[in-house]
Amino acid sequence: MNTTYIVKRKNIIRIGVLVACMLFTIVYGILIFNACKQREQAWSRQAKAVFLEAVGNELKKLDKMEIYGFHTITSLFQQKTLETDIPDSVVFALQDGTHVYHLPLHRRNNAYFKDGDKNIYLSLILEKYPFPFDSLHYAWDKQLALSDIKGKTGVCSRITDLSRKVSTFASGALEEFAPSDSLVSTYLGYRLEMELSGYISCSWWSLLPGGMVITVVLLWCMYIFFWLFYGRLNQLVSKRTVVVEKIVEKALLPAKSRNKTRHIKARVYRLEHDVFFDAEQRLFCDGNGVIEKLSPAMSVLLEHFLKASDHTLTKYEIYQIMGKDLEEYSLDSFYKMIERFRKKLKQFSSVTLHSDGNGAYRLILPLDPTDMN
Repeated sequence: MNTTYIVKRKNIIRIGVLVACMLFTIVYGILIFNACKQREQAWSRQAKAVFLEAVGNELKKLDKMEIYGFHTITSLFQQKTLETDIPDSVVFALQDGTHVYHLPLHRRNNAYFKDGDKNIYLSLILEKYPFPFDSLHYAWDKQLALSDIKGKTGVCSRITDLSRKVSTFASGALEEFAPSDSLVSTYLGYRLEMELSGYISCSWWSLLPGGMVITVVLLWCMYIFFWLFYGRLNQLVSKRTVVVEKIVEKALLPAKSRNKTRHIKARVYRLEHDVFFDAEQRLFCDGNGVIEKLSPAMSVLLEHFLKASDHTLTKYEIYQIMGKDLEEYSLDSFYKMIERFRKKLKQFSSVTLHSDGNGAYRLILPLDPTDMN
């Protein structure tokens, strides 16, 4: 297993995890979108029902005021055996003559009372008592909150008088609503002269299903964590695999193929019984995995010692290997470098570096039972 294979494998794993996260996000995105649409439709149906219920409650209040104030027995909400249909048009005799008011189909279909007689009585009540649309807005908002429907609401009242002039009253900032935010309209009166409209606007984040969103966020947090720390995890895991494979390969080699350099495979050397040096990846390894990664300079120097005859290099050869100039690189710096090299070898193996006193250095490898054959 070489470095190119390891890099390719790392890239494949990263790309695979990224693709998996993207596919998971796309699937969950579709599910979240559908869940938002379903919640929006459910909220719209429920908010419409609550609005009409609130209109009915306000009309009941006006009905009671009329009954108690004028001691009438007529009620908007009394049960009737027969109901009269809403006519296509109504006729009023005014001071300036007779006027015909046509009632559009959409108004008749959305009238609160489908009974023409009740609408006559309602017009009489509305002439005495203005409809409390502010109270309607408050009651609607309160009921929506109890139903856990989160949205900004507004109520608009449009009244068409006998001269066909329209007066508009609003509760809430209607200028913040788009025409598409109009949820429901209902009409009151004999001429269906009063239009009550409810507006609601739900933010997209209020429609999001919390659990599904948290799942996607956690997934991407895990992916970011994986991306940031995969290199370190891969170094601890994949390098262990490399060492195990190379130990197995060593055992399969015939005894005569082992030379004094203890060369196992391309740029892999056995320093002692269970310690190996992978020059390509600059790793000290043992049977348990990676021990230490050497610096490029130390890795190059150690490989040259292992490949050299009798594992011996002169001071001049070391200078050349390290790319140093004899005139510019001081002896003090040279000896410090040699000392650091000795300490690194001693830290992770029984290999020592011996000086013959004449400017040459020899790498002493511990005696292995296999070398005695």
